[in-house]
Amino acid sequence: MLGFLAIFAASVAGYADVGLWTIAACAIALASASYAEHYTLYKRGQELGLTDTLRGAVLRSFGNGLIAAGAAYFCGWFLRLI
Repeated sequence: MLGFLAIFAASVAGYADVGLWTIAACAIALASASYAEHYTLYKRGQELGLTDTLRGAVLRSFGNGLIAAGAAYFCGWFLRLI
């Protein structure tokens, strides 16, 4: 539910023509929600010494959040133009 709210906030921000910084804020919210769901896996991976793999997973999670928030922002902005 928190992920949906972050994406919805990005689309409303695009519709309201708020600054582009909201994309990064929503992406951080999405990555944080993902980490909160899977923190036990990250903890176990750190104990096993898989820090490079975990770092890549966190960066990919942030990248996915950035793409999702950017697309939602663009859709909200596009709806404003219509």
